[in-house]
Amino acid sequence: MDERQEQKKTWIEYCIKLALGLAVLFPVYALLYLTFPASILAFYLVSAALFAVFAPWDSLKKKFLS
Repeated sequence: MDERQEQKKTWIEYCIKLALGLAVLFPVYALLYLTFPASILAFYLVSAALFAVFAPWDSLKKKFLS
């Protein structure tokens, strides 16, 4: 039971990071979509995933949640 909760917690953490990545990158890609709409959505999703993976989450937690 405890292992299942840890697995669920991990998936929720990844989803939150991806959602934050999408939210941070939305203004940039909205502007790009308005100016050049060719497959910007794919770049948006890929860069949000990269942001979710490589962002310095520990330092962001300390800065914004302290």
